[in-house]
Amino acid sequence: MNIVIMAGGKGTRFWPRSVESTPKQFLPFHSDRTMIQETVARFRKLVSDTSLYIAVPQRYLSLLEQQLPDFPLGQLIIEPEQKDTAPCMALAAFSFLQSGDNRPLIFVPSDQYVSDENAFLAAISLAAETASKKDAIVTLGIPPIRPETGFGYMYTTAPESSELLSTGVLRVRQFLEKPTAERASQLIVEPDIYWNSGIFAWRPSTIAQCVAAHQPDIWNSLLKHSSNLAAAYAEMPSLSIDYAVMEQADSIYCIPVQCGWDDLGSWAALRRHMDADAAGNVSQGFAALLESTGNTVIVDDKQAIIIGVHDLIIVSTSNGLLICPKAEEQRLKTWINQFSR
Repeated sequence: MNIVIMAGGKGTRFWPRSVESTPKQFLPFHSDRTMIQETVARFRKLVSDTSLYIAVPQRYLSLLEQQLPDFPLGQLIIEPEQKDTAPCMALAAFSFLQSGDNRPLIFVPSDQYVSDENAFLAAISLAAETASKKDAIVTLGIPPIRPETGFGYMYTTAPESSELLSTGVLRVRQFLEKPTAERASQLIVEPDIYWNSGIFAWRPSTIAQCVAAHQPDIWNSLLKHSSNLAAAYAEMPSLSIDYAVMEQADSIYCIPVQCGWDDLGSWAALRRHMDADAAGNVSQGFAALLESTGNTVIVDDKQAIIIGVHDLIIVSTSNGLLICPKAEEQRLKTWINQFSR
């Protein structure tokens, strides 16, 4: 197998600490290492650098080289621009097929948290094994532990006996978009439901087949401009792989894994990995004086006095100031997009 770490996200929901010039994957949040450094270190426990790749937009290449100076340049898949996960995976598959390598590709985001790395890496190995047996798409499914509105979900079922899969592999029956709070509360008590981890294992030939079938504009752009990736990317739509392929493809399988997984995609997610005080507040940065304040996230670059507020996210950096009700955090990406126009 080959591991492809995707490092092209903009990290909008971590504004104002994460901005387009330095998005969250190049920042430290829960340790002294940045997210991309944490992710590379994790997968170096499973494969050698000859099987470890990073897909990175051209604009972040210098950041990557600064933070991972020993990472081989030949193991980089450089995207001309940011076009979401479908073009990224298509480009990677196209590159591997050109070199004659059809071993399974394991695509993993660069901004996820895992507490049980042994269980996680074992599931990754099983995903690669499953993807190598047939033209299948394999994902890791996380048992939901709360009514999460920021994740996608999957309905699963037992595979047919004729499919000859390893023990513990399920068939994905349906992908579900990020639900409302009410629907999320219903989903977590339904059987055979898992969070969509955004981690996918499939062979380059399978990617080529699926992208050509469901998003021919993306694959045809690579074929047409094989020697000019900038021209190819300029023609491609910006689509997530979930929307572009997963919601339409057949033969998708799920490997359930309990590994303390979390998607560090929001301030609320970071709060889950920080120690709270007696009033439920978490604070990072300069010391803040909190009076009659509860269940609030404070990340500050200067001394602060915060009095009488509850259930807020307060983030102050040189890039800007965020004050947001925790219940409204999922709308932050929309607000930032409007603000930056």
